[in-house]
Amino acid sequence: MNTKQPPLGVIVLAAGKGTRMKSALPKTLHPVCGKAMARHVIDAATGLSPTRIVVVVGHGAEQARETLRGPGILFVEQPELLGTADAVRRCHETLSGCDRVLVLNGDSPLIRVETLQPLVEAFDGTAPLALLFNRVPDEGAFGRIQRDGRGQVAGIVEASSGGGGITERNAGQYMFEAAWLWTHLERVTASDSGEYYLTSLPGMAHAEGRPAQAIETTSEDVMGVDTRAGLAAAEAIMRQRILARHLDRGVTISDPATTYIDADVVIEADVTILPNCYLYGATYVAGDSVIGPGTTLENATVGSDSRVKSSVIEDSRIGDGVQVGPFSHVRGGAEIGDGCFLGNYAEVKNARLGAGVKMHHFSYIGDAEVGERTNIAAGTITCNYDGVSKHRTVIGRDVLLGSDTMLVAPVTIGDGAMTAAGSVVTRDLAPGERVAGVPARTLKKREGSE
Repeated sequence: MNTKQPPLGVIVLAAGKGTRMKSALPKTLHPVCGKAMARHVIDAATGLSPTRIVVVVGHGAEQARETLRGPGILFVEQPELLGTADAVRRCHETLSGCDRVLVLNGDSPLIRVETLQPLVEAFDGTAPLALLFNRVPDEGAFGRIQRDGRGQVAGIVEASSGGGGITERNAGQYMFEAAWLWTHLERVTASDSGEYYLTSLPGMAHAEGRPAQAIETTSEDVMGVDTRAGLAAAEAIMRQRILARHLDRGVTISDPATTYIDADVVIEADVTILPNCYLYGATYVAGDSVIGPGTTLENATVGSDSRVKSSVIEDSRIGDGVQVGPFSHVRGGAEIGDGCFLGNYAEVKNARLGAGVKMHHFSYIGDAEVGERTNIAAGTITCNYDGVSKHRTVIGRDVLLGSDTMLVAPVTIGDGAMTAAGSVVTRDLAPGERVAGVPARTLKKREGSE
């Protein structure tokens, strides 16, 4: 909470269906760089340290709550979509005790705290509201700021076309004196469509001799998204911002044009990202690692000084000094220990590999525990599925699994055991035991041999 300013309440309008998106997904839940549009707005508002954030939901209300929930986020439902003024009015009780109210559009994902700060700071009590605007060509359907002879805001005029040139477009982001807002919302009359709009309020303020303050901003920051084309445009802008942020923080991105990084990805300095890489979700990459080329990381953690080449890591953790790929796949909550090596076309699923494990090409380890320094030769697999259930394999330390070994789970391989090439292991092996064959049988020691 900001103790130097009167309590601030934030309303994020996210109730609309977004008919022009032609989607079953509510408009403000469409993702931009891996995060719902309304979530970007919430994050920007959070940077202002508000007392309370209220999200107005309507169409797809339950889905919106699930997607946008978080610490301190409250929800108010607008059962009938009767316009922005009706949506804000429903937040009165929830924002009780807030002297100032900031209203934001949930379909403006490019809004930043740097954009909102001047709006909040300009609100000095001389006017009951302040609003953001941007200058655009005077054509198309949108709300335009109307000025009086002294240049003050006289109201907002909704029009389908203008008179040419450049005009001031109402961005739809407002800062209100709370007491004034709640009393004047009751005076808003219905439009021809039967809806109630916040754009009526600037005209009321002017009529009372307290015209709204108008703060200019860039068209990019307040761009609203209501079509798939607009969504693609917002994605492109956000992507460039994200890339610029990582470059500024010491990340090498050799080909930004073919690098896609989601908003919540964390990359330490001195990481190198090679061409054709995709970093999604809650991904974290530690310093001195090299990612790519042609790599996808999704909800992945990669330790320091590791290399992931032409591979896919999903919902898994990679330790320090690990080599993966090319063409490997790590998924399903797998954990790869420090100093491991995964060769080409190796796959690990829901398994833990201890430090120093070497897993060679065309091998699969699923639902397993693998001890330190074990060597998994080419073509080795854990047969973890019996047609009904998944079973777990436990492999000890310093084990040598020969090429094309099949471990039929559930099975435990003791420390230091060894399988010959082509072995099919259907029972537990004791520490140091050596087996071969189908099914695998213990190899007897020859006299005088080790």
